[in-house]
Amino acid sequence: MRLVLPAVLRVILLAFLAVSSAAILYATVMNERTVESLADQSLESTALALSSATESALRAGGGGSDSEVQGILSDRVVAYALIAEGDGMIRFHTNPRMMNTRLPEDPGDWLRTGQPSGRRVVLGTGLPAYEYDYILHPLHGGPELLRIVLHTTPADRILAGTRRMRWTVAAVLLLLWTVGIALDRMVSRQFRLREEAERRERLALIGQMTATLAHEIRNALGSFKGFTQWVSEKVEPSDPRKAGLDNALRAAGRIESLVNELLLFSRQETYATSPVPVLDIVRDTVTAESTGWAGKVEISVEPGAYVLADPDKLGRVLRNAVRNAIEAMGPEGTLRVEWWRDGKWAEIRVKDTGPGIPGADLPKLFTPFHTTKSDGTGLGLAYSKKAVEGMGGRIGIRNRDGEGGAVLWVRLPGKG
Repeated sequence: MRLVLPAVLRVILLAFLAVSSAAILYATVMNERTVESLADQSLESTALALSSATESALRAGGGGSDSEVQGILSDRVVAYALIAEGDGMIRFHTNPRMMNTRLPEDPGDWLRTGQPSGRRVVLGTGLPAYEYDYILHPLHGGPELLRIVLHTTPADRILAGTRRMRWTVAAVLLLLWTVGIALDRMVSRQFRLREEAERRERLALIGQMTATLAHEIRNALGSFKGFTQWVSEKVEPSDPRKAGLDNALRAAGRIESLVNELLLFSRQETYATSPVPVLDIVRDTVTAESTGWAGKVEISVEPGAYVLADPDKLGRVLRNAVRNAIEAMGPEGTLRVEWWRDGKWAEIRVKDTGPGIPGADLPKLFTPFHTTKSDGTGLGLAYSKKAVEGMGGRIGIRNRDGEGGAVLWVRLPGKG
């Protein structure tokens, strides 16, 4: 449940961000389309108003005068305007030099439909404009084409301002996702901290119970072991009871070892970190643990390499790692201890050429009482994880790629 809850919250947050972003983008697009439509409607309304006023002037004056029409179409929003007869001859133009010329296209199509129409065009000067064609029906003669071309700069300025809102929308979306991701990380971190606090609390409680039980067991075991040894010394070697007493002493020794490991794992540790020479501690550890072993030992640690650690606890971690590697390989094999440095972090790697670790066991190796050995307790690696993390480092195990065997790595802050 603790693992599912953050995942569910993350899905809900992502869904909220996705839906909110889609809604904002949709609203922005629709706003742009609405403004664009309103701008075109405004241009069309202006052109229609000017066209109606022109037609009214022509009808009122029985044909109207050029000066009156010129006055109507002299609005500054008008780029130019013209009136063309059915044969394309321009009989009026706001530019007098264009009068009595012909349209480049046949106006017959517009005159036959009788419907006004407008479209956006580009003037010869490169400026955008709106061209509106309106069919005039004067009192005398056939229909005529009134073409009004309007400047679109004011409308385009509004459109440009609306399109600039895209940057604001992009900034809002970026801020929304940034806050969402930060919130997700903060919530995830709070869950991790709470889980870690609960885990530590459980471990502390287990540690207290374990320490109490271990002390009681060790006291009782001391009496049993002492009495058994005394009896064993009194019994002749040829006595059949001698073998049973020896088995009892070996079992008592194994129980005593387990109790000691329990006490070591459960007790509250204090860490006195200092620069530790890696080569010296590796040599001492390998020498102590590999004495009498027939395999090959390789140490690849450069002189002058230091890590910030508690020397006693780091030595115990490395002894456990070397002991496990030798036990995994058996009578022969190659034990290799390497040093690796990456920025402020340093890593000690203990490699073996044993059979490796089954994939299903890898995630559980640092769990107390989980072991792959028939006579193991599973507390050695659990203590190593506790000690390394207490020194501000990390520890892990993986199988060697294509070489066989496993590698245990301990990462700690480097020094120098």
